[in-house]
Amino acid sequence: MGKDMEIRVKSRYLHISPRKLRLIIAMVIGKNALEAEQILRFQTSKGAKMAKNLLGSALAIAKSSEVKEDSFAIRKFICNQGPRLKRGKPGSKGRVMPIARRQSHLELVLSDHPKLLK
Repeated sequence: MGKDMEIRVKSRYLHISPRKLRLIIAMVIGKNALEAEQILRFQTSKGAKMAKNLLGSALAIAKSSEVKEDSFAIRKFICNQGPRLKRGKPGSKGRVMPIARRQSHLELVLSDHPKLLK
């Protein structure tokens, strides 16, 4: 019995809030990789485009290793918080109102484990 193949890809310092990105990736966790790509293709949000690009990168790695792309499923898709860029906006009486520009880190793990594929 051969060892299951896993493909890990990361995308870091994405200029989108982790909260917005987690809404998108919740739709595709546990799905077949090609099915997930179709779901992300028809979403209109900025985060869907970022997630689709990361998934496309993982599928390209699978293709270059001469393994069928349709034999992979999404095992893990994690969105972590990156560093915040601290900015300010003018407030009343000469004060500064703080603004936090949030960033995200995405991590995707594709696996061809038979239990994940339905």
